[in-house]
Amino acid sequence: MKITIRTRTLKSGSRSIYLDFYEKGRRWNEYLNLFLVPDDAPDAKRLNDATMAKANAVKSKRMLGMEEETETDSGNQAKLPKRFFADWLDGYLEGLGRNPSYAQSTYRNVRSITNIIKAYLKHRRRPHLLMSEIDKRFIVGLLDYMRNTYRNTKSPDNPKPLSPHTLHLHQSIFVRMLNAAVKDGVMDRNPFYSLDKKERIAKQQAERDYLSKEELQAMADAPTVNETTKRAFLFCCFTGLRHSDVSRLRWRDIRQSDSGWVASVRSMKKTGKPVIIPLNQSAMKLLPERNGRKPGEKVFDMTCLSACDRCLKKMAAAAKVAKNVSFHTSRHTFAVLALAAGGDIYTVGKLLGHASINSTQVYADVVMETKIEAINRISIFFSK
Repeated sequence: MKITIRTRTLKSGSRSIYLDFYEKGRRWNEYLNLFLVPDDAPDAKRLNDATMAKANAVKSKRMLGMEEETETDSGNQAKLPKRFFADWLDGYLEGLGRNPSYAQSTYRNVRSITNIIKAYLKHRRRPHLLMSEIDKRFIVGLLDYMRNTYRNTKSPDNPKPLSPHTLHLHQSIFVRMLNAAVKDGVMDRNPFYSLDKKERIAKQQAERDYLSKEELQAMADAPTVNETTKRAFLFCCFTGLRHSDVSRLRWRDIRQSDSGWVASVRSMKKTGKPVIIPLNQSAMKLLPERNGRKPGEKVFDMTCLSACDRCLKKMAAAAKVAKNVSFHTSRHTFAVLALAAGGDIYTVGKLLGHASINSTQVYADVVMETKIEAINRISIFFSK
């Protein structure tokens, strides 16, 4: 690898110093936050000589870090290209963004864990960690950081720890990324697999609250402070749409096909895939009056998700539904009721826009548990 000190002239006339790394046709930079003053500035030579000495010291440290890379027992590690982990992450994310076969949600998830890893590198003061330095100790530390230190700043005023589901999701994505690094030849093995079970983030059984037919009717009868939220929620109970999709639904997307009325979602926000959902009579009744609104106007003038959830919790309390009702409960409700009504798992999965049948299987298991409970109640009746 070749490392060269270079400068970039700023508008002020000063020059910003950076290191130019080059290896096997790939080039990347590291800005040092060091600046050379203009040559005509007072005492310029002394100041610039001192600054360049600092830059050369950093360069020597980077070169030393490359040369001191440890070898594995097999000797394969010494043959691997020397690469900074942060740079590899950027390249991996960029390649993912250019690949149309990946869903938008996959890109967002990888970007999220990439940001967490970079935050951890900064936390450990190791921004220039090499790929060869990723070992069991590093991964255990990263997982501990995710559990106990990192906070989701999506809501800056109320940063929250990552949920158990998100923690496991990020761990799974991180493992796949390391597998890709091994496949690309920049790592000789994936050190995650050396972790004990107790050191890994265990998968939590997700709570998927759904409404029974009786509870759905109670929610429909409940008073509300926002009629639009109520209508949109109930509409999603009959269509399985997410808040992100129903809030983008336009009147042009509600159309009549040969088999009846349908909602045509051109691109689901989470997966990026289109889906066409048949609208039954109940769903049609929940649509607001169009009143001459143009095809490009929104069907439901929605508030943000958090505001909708607050409204729904008040409705659930008024309806005496003792469940943690959120807008996403409508999607769970649609899936369970559709399967319980006899819908096959493949069709229901397609309506939900699931990329894998495994996602839909969770709801099928819920339906089976309900059937088993019903059968057990019959058994108790006859045993009396």
